[in-house]
Amino acid sequence: MLPFCTSCGGLRAPLTSPSVNLAGKPSKVGGAVASTAGWIVLLFGGSLALGVGLLFGAIFSLGVALALSLPIAILSAAIAFPLLWGGRRLRRSGTNVARATLDSALLAMAAAGPGIGGRYGVTAPMAARSLGIPAEEADGLLTALAKDDPDRLAVDIDDQGAVWYRATGAPGTASPKVRVDASSGDPSPAEEDEASVDALARANRR
Repeated sequence: MLPFCTSCGGLRAPLTSPSVNLAGKPSKVGGAVASTAGWIVLLFGGSLALGVGLLFGAIFSLGVALALSLPIAILSAAIAFPLLWGGRRLRRSGTNVARATLDSALLAMAAAGPGIGGRYGVTAPMAARSLGIPAEEADGLLTALAKDDPDRLAVDIDDQGAVWYRATGAPGTASPKVRVDASSGDPSPAEEDEASVDALARANRR
């Protein structure tokens, strides 16, 4: 696996900065290997313990069978369960690292510019092409990032109805506010921001 630049598509020098296409993959692969090894040890050890128990139970007594099979089963479980637990933790860690790296790349794109039409920021299709992911996934990531961190990512809409995600420090126009029914009471600023992001995301999907 080679690291590629998400902007130009060219090869990147190794160890310069986190790579989007490699982020979290070592942990995910390690987690898969550890989990597979854990299941193999558990299944092999359990089968061996069962076979020994049945064999010596048929020849001798139940006590002898348990005395021989239980240590095998306990030893197998003692090896397998840490492997399974560690594999799960590694996979979760890899997923978190990959998501954090994607968020950082999206924020960097949102701060870039001027681009098309002299605008600063990025749209979901632009981010999808740069990151090599489906447009729906890019749109979901940008929408979630705008909801979770509105102080760093603003949402604009241009004259053609395209939704642009822009870093708050980059030049641009303020995103329109969404009207809220007066019967529901005065919304808080956080509720206004979340409603604005949801409305613009729905418009982008049409």
